[in-house]
Amino acid sequence: MADHMNGQAIQEEYFDVLTKTGEKTGITKPRRDVHRDGDYHRAVHVWLFVESTQEVLLQRRSDCKDSWPGFWDISSAGHISAGDSSLVSARYCAYICLGCN
Repeated sequence: MADHMNGQAIQEEYFDVLTKTGEKTGITKPRRDVHRDGDYHRAVHVWLFVESTQEVLLQRRSDCKDSWPGFWDISSAGHISAGDSSLVSARYCAYICLGCN
């Protein structure tokens, strides 16, 4: 089942399901099922630090987010799609959310 945004179909996200110790189980599931079932899965956090001013840059979460809308959050974060690496996902997150590469 695809979601739609601005008249365009959006590909559903799939995540690798992990064991309690972080090992891949070989199972992939849609985002909504992983969250509904409480499955372990991977995510990345990207923190931007301005060395000259000793500041960490934060962002305010969108008011339409399903968790913690409107709250202050780390620079950027996201889930790691099934089969992707942490580094690829972190770079993608920084680019999409912050315009950084």
